[in-house]
Amino acid sequence: MDAAEDDRDIKLQKLSSTFIADFELSLQPFLYRTTADGTAKVRRNVRAREADRLVGLLEPFQELPQLLDPHLGRFLPVLADALLAYLRAPPLKKGVERPQLVTLSQAICRLLYTFCKIRGEKVVVRFFGAETRNLELLLNTVEDAERSEETGKGDEEVKEWTWEERYICLLWLSHLLLAPFDLSTISSAGTGDAKRPEIANLVWPEKLPSVAERAIPLAIKYLGAAGKERDAAKALLVRISMRRDMQALALLDALVQWAMACLKSSTTLASNSSYYYIGVLSYLAGILISSLSTADMDPYLLKVFRTVQNISDEENVAFKIVHASAIARKTVIKVLRTIAVLALRREYSSKGNEVITNEIVESTVGYLLDALADNDTPVRLAASKALSVITLKLAPDLASQVVSAVLESLTTNILWTTLPDGTKTQDLTAVNPQEWHGLILTLSHLLYRKSPPPDSLALILHALLTGLTFERRSTSGSSVGTNVRDAACFGIWALARRYTTRELQDVVTAEVGAATAHTGEKSIIQILATELVVAASYDSAGNIRRGASAALQELIGRHPDIVTEGIAVVQVVDYHAVALRSRAILEVAPAAARLGDCYADALMRALFGWRGVGSGDAKSRRTVAGGVGELVKLFAGSGKEKPWRRVQELIEQIDRQLGNLKPRAIDERHGLVLVMAAAAGALPALLDANSAKEWEDLLDAVKAILRVVLSTLKSAMASTSRRPELGLEATCRLIVAACPIIRMERVLGHAGIDIVAWEKILHNKTSLKCIPDDSFDSTEVREIVGTSGSLIDASLRLTDLDTIEAAVAAATSLTLIIPTAASESLIHSWAVAVTDHSSRTRHPGYLFVLASVFTHTQSQDAICALILGQWQQATNIVDRVSILQCLNRAQILDSHTARFIPLIAEGLDDYTTDARGDIGSLARIEALKATSKAFATIPCDAQSGAMVQDGNEDWFADEDLFGSLYSRTLRLAAEKLDKVRGEAQTALAILIQDPIQHAAFTSSQHATRVYFRHLLDLQLPSSVSWLSTASIHPHQRWTAHLFDGYVSAADSGAEGLIRASRAALNDFCFAAPANRELVCNALVGSVKRLHDAGDERVLLPAMSVVAFLFDVGILEGGEKGLRGLFLATQRAHFKSGSVRKLEVAVRVYGGLLGVGEEEREVEKVLVRMLRHPFPGVRKAVEDVLWVGRGVGKGGVGVQGVKKALEEKWESGGE
Repeated sequence: MDAAEDDRDIKLQKLSSTFIADFELSLQPFLYRTTADGTAKVRRNVRAREADRLVGLLEPFQELPQLLDPHLGRFLPVLADALLAYLRAPPLKKGVERPQLVTLSQAICRLLYTFCKIRGEKVVVRFFGAETRNLELLLNTVEDAERSEETGKGDEEVKEWTWEERYICLLWLSHLLLAPFDLSTISSAGTGDAKRPEIANLVWPEKLPSVAERAIPLAIKYLGAAGKERDAAKALLVRISMRRDMQALALLDALVQWAMACLKSSTTLASNSSYYYIGVLSYLAGILISSLSTADMDPYLLKVFRTVQNISDEENVAFKIVHASAIARKTVIKVLRTIAVLALRREYSSKGNEVITNEIVESTVGYLLDALADNDTPVRLAASKALSVITLKLAPDLASQVVSAVLESLTTNILWTTLPDGTKTQDLTAVNPQEWHGLILTLSHLLYRKSPPPDSLALILHALLTGLTFERRSTSGSSVGTNVRDAACFGIWALARRYTTRELQDVVTAEVGAATAHTGEKSIIQILATELVVAASYDSAGNIRRGASAALQELIGRHPDIVTEGIAVVQVVDYHAVALRSRAILEVAPAAARLGDCYADALMRALFGWRGVGSGDAKSRRTVAGGVGELVKLFAGSGKEKPWRRVQELIEQIDRQLGNLKPRAIDERHGLVLVMAAAAGALPALLDANSAKEWEDLLDAVKAILRVVLSTLKSAMASTSRRPELGLEATCRLIVAACPIIRMERVLGHAGIDIVAWEKILHNKTSLKCIPDDSFDSTEVREIVGTSGSLIDASLRLTDLDTIEAAVAAATSLTLIIPTAASESLIHSWAVAVTDHSSRTRHPGYLFVLASVFTHTQSQDAICALILGQWQQATNIVDRVSILQCLNRAQILDSHTARFIPLIAEGLDDYTTDARGDIGSLARIEALKATSKAFATIPCDAQSGAMVQDGNEDWFADEDLFGSLYSRTLRLAAEKLDKVRGEAQTALAILIQDPIQHAAFTSSQHATRVYFRHLLDLQLPSSVSWLSTASIHPHQRWTAHLFDGYVSAADSGAEGLIRASRAALNDFCFAAPANRELVCNALVGSVKRLHDAGDERVLLPAMSVVAFLFDVGILEGGEKGLRGLFLATQRAHFKSGSVRKLEVAVRVYGGLLGVGEEEREVEKVLVRMLRHPFPGVRKAVEDVLWVGRGVGKGGVGVQGVKKALEEKWESGGE
């Protein structure tokens, strides 16, 4: 799949300084408040929204966590100190429940956990304070929270603790237990003073310090938690049990015995969750890892091994829970790995434990080899790493046996299939992808530790190269081999890093089975580099392409002067360049192919496998075809043989591969025919004027190519696929590629070569017919032409857009190589098909093809009339969109603009809605594209802005024609839908000829204040000169149409759009009195005009924006037409059942309360509306009267309001 164009890591590098600065600036006021005397005091509660924002500033750094390293020393101590200050003086009572607030400790612990998630808890915890005085504070805090939860008083006193708080406090406690002196010296209570809680299976040692007695129950409790607290509890328990003073008190022995007792098979343990066993196993793994350099755990190795082995072997109900958990199985592997490593130490085996060591190692290795095929990736990762660690500790002969076992497993279930042409190919469909991932990853880890000797590298290299090309598809078609290729990239990277150049060069390539395709290449390093170039260029997974690029860089850097054009290859196959797959195929691969034939051959060969024509999606196969075309263009400079012969061989090879396909291999057939079309289409670019000198050999190659093309077209005709669109699309592309070759065959087949016609072929001038006479065509050409017509007709009847695109291109190319009479007959048949309504399904392909051939047909007027007739008959949005797309695809509007202006105008006014919403926007977008083409026909002198009258059609001089497009484009440029607005911006930009204003308008985002201000400025008399038609039309007459669209954005658009449009309107009005008058007159006039026209869709937003103008003081009083506004508002809501319309009308009345002569009438209307049956309307009227007149509140009733208003008028006050 393609990665994003702007890779997230690059984007993060650019924005990281902004995120860091924002976080640093916000942190101090977030944690502390300033009191009246100027001192900083820690907050008790903070806004949850602000805490979320700070977390959001940190989350992006998960992509590149190292960017945070320089700043950890500034952030983490501040957060830790604030947490301690809060814990020293916690709030006594919770106070009023406010969901928008969280306690400071919750917010800090969430931030600290985010740092741990990004950078790792081992890095973060080093910045926590190590003062032992905080040990009691943290213990008391955790214990108090536990007591509150157990007694059920948490809701009354303090907010319930979150898991982040428990995690951070337990983690900090584990860090504080690194204190270098006895815990008994820092315990507030004496030894044995506290009452010890009862813990199942735990026998408490005597004379434990109170700190240990309090910490152990907490750690054991959360050892079975499902969240991250389990990791912190494990760290705390391991840290306290491995202390020397605690070991002296037999605490380690007691906890180990407790852990083993918890893991013994018993039906009483069946009720425990899997997290309980994961916690106990992780504790055992922790103490075993902590004792790797000591003999502390030597007495327990065999007992722990037996216990853990019992878990993996026994069928107890309780341990089925462990078997079902991937985390538990992973933890078991970690325990077994550490036991085996400890048992292999010389200090342990020299004490007469050789038999025990052998038993442990043999059983562990066998278990790990089985775990390599586990269904869960974390288990396979743990097993492969464990095998490599154990193998490194074994004797050389035993280590070689492990490597041999892994390599032998890679040879099982590999089948060989015989293709119809007799060739044999390797078939991996029977292998287990999960097992292969584990095996390849094990080899990679072994190579990383340089465990295999150099003389065994041949078989390992074969396995790595096979893994690099491994691919399996699930029943749904998705890839399940990505992790195998990822492991192979890691293995090659490790191989390049750990082994010397001489060791690798000594490998005989003939012994590496997967390298047989690289015939003649002696260096295994070069073979590895070539395969990595292929993987980095073509792999379907972005992480594999980047992983291969990284391995390639390591290989070339560690082994210089071995790889062909090594430095240049590294620069071309760059880590960032291969992120986008289409770029890797179309740019990176051809650039690498130019560096050497070894790369070019391998890249071309790979395109015929699963990474090329066998890609799972059609878009990728089209891109692959483009990549083949780019590689074929390199044939001209290779110098191996004549380029047309190489193209012929390639096309014949594709034909043979097509013959080997099974009937159901639709995707592969689609890819191969596309590739054949790309190869054939690249042939004219390989020829020059001198190629005609060898016309006999060239003609022979051309005829051979046409024979293959004919065979492929006949196969497509006979196909009965259930998905015909793929096959027909590829076949149409082949027809497009075959047309220049047919022209070439005609030129070469004459006794004397027509040099002019040959030049036209070389320059791809397909608009001119080289030889209109087809009387000398070969049988193959005649059959190709006949078959092509049938295939194109079948393609045009489909609805798939990709197939239609290909069919239109094929039809255009075909009409250029057949005589005029035949061409006109074919075009007439397509026109008849357009008017055929016998089928309920319309075929837009016929319209598109008529538009495509419009420029080189004698039936232009008939096609125009046909399109206009179809528009009049169109009854649904699909047909209208298709007709507008037809105009946009061709050059009809270049010469017949005026004829289609009414059609385009109707499309710009299409506001059809159905259950899907505003589907008319699809027609408006296409109509705007047509408008852009129409505006592009307006000639203009770019320097003076004067119109150029050169005899072309001057439809734009007609004010009605031009205004019908310009006014509607203005309206749509300000409407609420983003896609419509963006397309209208493009159309308007064509008319803006002033270079500075054009650049400013096109660079502004169409949902910003700047953009809307541009639209408003365009209505000023001083700005009309920006337009190319300024000298012939008074553009101010169309200003009202702008506001018809503007009100939809300012009232019913998205929240950000409403803010931007209203802010621009406010700025514009206050910039100059003339601007204010322009806006007020336009909007007030629009309300009356829209009501008279009955345009309810725009009337309501217009009234709402007028109310907004009253609210912000733009429309105050004295403006002309307010009497008409009052009357139009009354008529608009008369007998209306729309609550929103009534509420907007009330807001307008509220603005009209200060308009002098209209005030009394407005008051009377509002008093009447106090009796409205809708409560929301009555509430709105009360608010307006209270704000404007100070009456209406307090339940005085309608008569009371009326009396209060009359008293105000009698007293002359307001």
